[in-house]
Order: sequence, then structure tokens, then C-alpha cells
Amino acid sequence: MPFETPSLPALISRTQNELASDALRQSDAQVLSRALGGTAFGLYGYLNWIVEQVLPDTADEETLERLAVIRLKQPRKAAQPAQGSVSFLAAAGAVLNVDTVLQFGDGRSYRVTTGLITTAGTNTTTVEAVDGGALGNADPGMTMTLVQPVEGIDSTFTVQAPGLAGGVARESVESLRARVIRSYQVIPHGGDAEDYETWALECVGVTRAWCRRNYMGPGTVGLFFTRDDDANPIPNAAQLAEVKAYVEARRPVTGELYVLPPVPVPVAYSLRLTPDTTVVRAKVEAQLLDLHNREAGLGDTLLITHIREAISGAVGETDHVLTAPAANVPATTNQLLTYGGCVWLP
Repeated sequence: MPFETPSLPALISRTQNELASDALRQSDAQVLSRALGGTAFGLYGYLNWIVEQVLPDTADEETLERLAVIRLKQPRKAAQPAQGSVSFLAAAGAVLNVDTVLQFGDGRSYRVTTGLITTAGTNTTTVEAVDGGALGNADPGMTMTLVQPVEGIDSTFTVQAPGLAGGVARESVESLRARVIRSYQVIPHGGDAEDYETWALECVGVTRAWCRRNYMGPGTVGLFFTRDDDANPIPNAAQLAEVKAYVEARRPVTGELYVLPPVPVPVAYSLRLTPDTTVVRAKVEAQLLDLHNREAGLGDTLLITHIREAISGAVGETDHVLTAPAANVPATTNQLLTYGGCVWLP
């Protein structure tokens, strides 16, 4: 049975009895018993805190990061800055140095990563966000300006297609906690399916991964993953190549590896809510999105009973009528059922 920490009054009473003090409240024995009881209570609290730090499911952030360094080959994933190309007008022979700072009107700062001597007219260079994270991503056509003027160079820079991308936030505490817990539950086996998933999850930005044996025939391995924290969770060609290179350096020499994106299949919901308010609708959407993240893995069927349960679990919902989907939603081996939004019926 679990150990119960004595309350502070119980500790004081215990010390008083052991000192066999007189009944005077201001006696030395009474004061000493309170001082000793308070000290013991603080020590019990510290021991409880230590117990919580031993296991990753209750450890605080600082201790969890230390556990990650010990347990994981890839500790907490750092934030990654957005990168991309920008164009600008300049006179011939002007010098644009590396680390020249540019800024959007909202204060987001970027530094030039490719210096050049300009030609007359339009020039192109590359920039990188000063701070890591998704806030550094920007759409093509947006404009930024030089923080310090540069002779011969126009102060306005325009983001080129496909935009500034690749900005990833620092790994969340709960994501790190899940990977540390997984390191206890999943023991490496020299290249089994779970090892491939672990290697993929070590890459920056990867949040979920699935391995499929013999996916392209005997002797092949199919590895799928998503980046749920990105605007588009389905990885692009560069992200697929990055994960493939990382896994190739760690997997067994036998077999042929294919790193592939899941095929997203949006699931649209049609339902009538009681009460039908903006707040309840938002709660229902949050519940359905959470359901997809928890249960709609690669190739997994989404159960209609779990869909109804998720809707009923929304705070404020008292009743609902779900017209679509009307049954379990199946998925093929390479399909990922994603949340496709709700159609609210009158």
C-alpha cells in the first residue's frame, strides 16, 4: 500500500508526546515540538517530490530533460528557424553581407545567410529566422525591410515562393515525456518495426510514425510519419529525405527502406447539437480532433461508437444526432484518417 505522509499537526503532536512536555503553551518543549514537527513535515514533502522525479510520467520539466539526455539518443528537440529566399532591387556592385538583419512590420527578425555582390536590378538571397519556431514561417509575397540601410540596396525585400518554411517550435514537454516513457516500454531489437518508428520519432518535427513490413514486397520496409505541429502534417519531399537519411544511418544493412507520406483521408462530420451554441461546437470539434490524434493511426479504422463517445464527452453537450459518418470509417494500409470538419445541421 502507498506510504501516507503524516500531517503537520500529527507530527507536532507526536513530537510533543515524545518530549513529555508540560501543558504550558509557551513552554520551551511546546516551541521545540513545533519547530521539529515543521522540519519533519518539510522533509516528508521533499521526499514526495523526489519520488515524483524518479519516474518520467510525474517528473517536472528540468528533471525530464535530464532523463531524456540519459535515455534517448535524441534528447529534447530544439526549435528550428524558418528559411527561404527573398528578392530585392539593388544597384550593381553593392555588398550584402551575411547576418544582415531584416524585419517584418510585426517585429519578426531574419538574418541573411547568403552574402553577395549585387547586379543591377532584381537580386535573390536566402534568409533565416533569428528565432526558431513556427512563427518564423511566412507566405510568398510578404515584404520585410532592412533594419540598417545598405548603400546601393533597396530596403524592401520580398519573400519568394514557396515562402519561408521549416520553422518548428521546441519540442513540448508532453511530447518529450511520451518519448522518454516509450524508451522504457519499447526495448531496441536490432531493427524491428518499433525500432524504425523510434528512429523516425527522433527526427525534428516528427510526431507520429508507423512501420510496415514487406510494404513494397519481401525484404522491404515502409516507414510513414506525420508532423502534426506543422500547418500541413503530411511531410514534403525534403522532410521525407531528411528522415530517410537519419534512419539509413542506423538501420540494419539488410532490407530496403522506403520512407513515404501517409495518404490523408479527411472525415467530414454532419451532426445536430443540443444545445447548439458556438462554445459547444468548439468543444465538439476539439474532441473530434483529439480522437483522430489518439485513435486514427495509419490504416486504423475509426469506430462509430468512439466518435459518438467523443461528441458526448464535449463539455456542455447534452444530446446530439450524428448523420455522417453513419458507420465505422475504414482505412487502407497507407491511409490516415484526418479530421475534415463539421457540417452543423439545423
